[in-house]
Amino acid sequence: MSIDFKQLSNTLLLFFSNNNKVLIKTLKYVALVFVALLLLFFVFRNTLLNYFLNQQVANFSEKYNMSIEVQEAAFSGFKSVSVTNISIAKNSESEKLLHIGSVNATVNLLDLIKAQIRFSSLSIDTLNVVLYKDHERDNFSFLLKSNEEEKQEKKTSSIDYAETLNNLLNLAFEAVPSDFLVNEFNVKINYDSLNLKVNTPSISIQEQLFKSEFTLIENNDTSLWHIEGNIDNVQKNVQVKYYSDQKGIVFPLLKQQLNLTLSCDTMYYSLTDFKFNNGQLHLNGVAQIHDFAINHWRISPKTVELKSFEVNYHLTVGNNYVQVDSTSLVAINKLHFTPYLKVGFDKYKTFALKINTSKMESKDFFESLPTGLFTNLEGIKTSGQLQYSLDFNFDTQHPENLIFSSTLTPDKLKILGYGATNLSKLNEEFNYTVYDGDRMIRSFLVGPSNPNYTPLSNISVYFQNALMSSEDGSFYHHKGFNEKRFGQSIAENYKQKRFVRGASTISMQLVKNVFLRRNKTVARKIEEAIIVWLIENNRLVSKARMYEVYLNVIEFGPNVYGIGEASNFYFSKKPADLTIEESIFLAMIVPRPKWFMYHFNENGLLKENTQNYFNVISGHLVSKGIITPDQQQTNVAKVILAPLAKSYVVEKDTTQQNIVEEEILQTVD
Repeated sequence: MSIDFKQLSNTLLLFFSNNNKVLIKTLKYVALVFVALLLLFFVFRNTLLNYFLNQQVANFSEKYNMSIEVQEAAFSGFKSVSVTNISIAKNSESEKLLHIGSVNATVNLLDLIKAQIRFSSLSIDTLNVVLYKDHERDNFSFLLKSNEEEKQEKKTSSIDYAETLNNLLNLAFEAVPSDFLVNEFNVKINYDSLNLKVNTPSISIQEQLFKSEFTLIENNDTSLWHIEGNIDNVQKNVQVKYYSDQKGIVFPLLKQQLNLTLSCDTMYYSLTDFKFNNGQLHLNGVAQIHDFAINHWRISPKTVELKSFEVNYHLTVGNNYVQVDSTSLVAINKLHFTPYLKVGFDKYKTFALKINTSKMESKDFFESLPTGLFTNLEGIKTSGQLQYSLDFNFDTQHPENLIFSSTLTPDKLKILGYGATNLSKLNEEFNYTVYDGDRMIRSFLVGPSNPNYTPLSNISVYFQNALMSSEDGSFYHHKGFNEKRFGQSIAENYKQKRFVRGASTISMQLVKNVFLRRNKTVARKIEEAIIVWLIENNRLVSKARMYEVYLNVIEFGPNVYGIGEASNFYFSKKPADLTIEESIFLAMIVPRPKWFMYHFNENGLLKENTQNYFNVISGHLVSKGIITPDQQQTNVAKVILAPLAKSYVVEKDTTQQNIVEEEILQTVD
């Protein structure tokens, strides 16, 4: 059966045109009903408002086990709502966590009927937040606790990251009113010995523009900050600028809580657009920071300063991953590169990182390095070009399949002048200072003026090759780095959940000893890699000379440095006279020189479990043709210590010894 809608409409039109009285009567009834509804709403609007408000208060109070009080809520007109004296506390007797003097808002009536709140305008007078905590009590931890049902639900449910973030962003833009004002916003935090106050005279949003200024008082240190920008609720984009009139203003909370000092002059962030399609959320924007400074002992012993940092980001969020697209651009001063980063959140996490730079002027690279981070390289002058690429892929379910490739490619690179440190000083006699952290242990000359200094030709070939087999078997064949070994180290350490295998080459150990302190910082490791690369790729020092210096400066025991001192301390002989067994023993203790005594029993004899190490190293020596198979067969873990070394040997807990032995075997190349 088909319906002719055109004919039907004509029939109805003809009916009403011939029945004007019916039409007028119908319209009157509709108007009366509409007026009646408006009158009912006007009469009962406050009842409806308080019913909805009481429902929300009851829900939140029950969910978070807290006390919420509202003195009065009422309409003024059809759409304007006023709420006075709102407070939140752990319970009715405890100090208030939050108190609001009054809230005046304009709401959408249809939203209110749907039990939703959406404001077209919102003003708040006197908003106070107080957080306190001492060793006995606090007024906010109840908000951080979730019930057992919620915990179980979080364990069993999976989060769709793209959909969740998209919903949150849409909610945030929809919730922000076009006309917004807060008068007197104050925050007070008393957390153990921390006292922080934030005083804000006003926060306003008008015609998409927002601005505010606030004073921070942290333990009597005062700073003034400004924040301004714009937000477009329709196009859904936002730009925020955060700055201070004072130079080097320090961010609050970090110093006392993390021993971290962080400051900058200006920060800028924008979200230009975001789109959700095919289960993916795409976000684009810019983040900038200027005159940035950071100080933390884990990063560098000095304050690290960076003039400018900018990221033009393009992010993709999937249901179980977050990705920085390779179309993103990072600029650190004059250094520019395109990163790719993907983190997967399945049952087992996955990480993928790629960095590629186009060819850049080498002087731009070194001038872009943050000051205070690589002190030995500050002021270095170069010519030529550089290009860098990194490929890192790690699956925590299969760590053994890790991919790692890092390449810095030079093009006509020349060092025109050294900076703070002469990187070619290894070619000459120099003074070497031993540090333990920032504490100086001793200094001595590395060269012929030192009677304990031993040229490579006067060091036993057994020891030279035993130590190289243990520390860096491919030393003479690589350019400072062993990527395969580095990847194996990451995988093994991850599987063991502790550091059991190192990846430092002899070149890296030498640079660490001669040019750098022993501070375990991020800066030291990166500076170490750059210096090694410069020395190896520019052939500033020959491999033989590097190995000779290395053998004359490394630690061998209690205040024992260099093979000359070690040979005399342990065996009362010259390095040239070391036997196979003595050479393997000295190679064995290099990773943990201060613990050499753990390898011996109370009689001064090597423990039986050291034979495994002797077998591994002697096998390497056979493969290199340094010793014969017959010599390997007679190789026994047995050495006779000189009296001074033997005086250190006492019986120790074998548990510690087993750990030492395991870590040493893991480092054998």
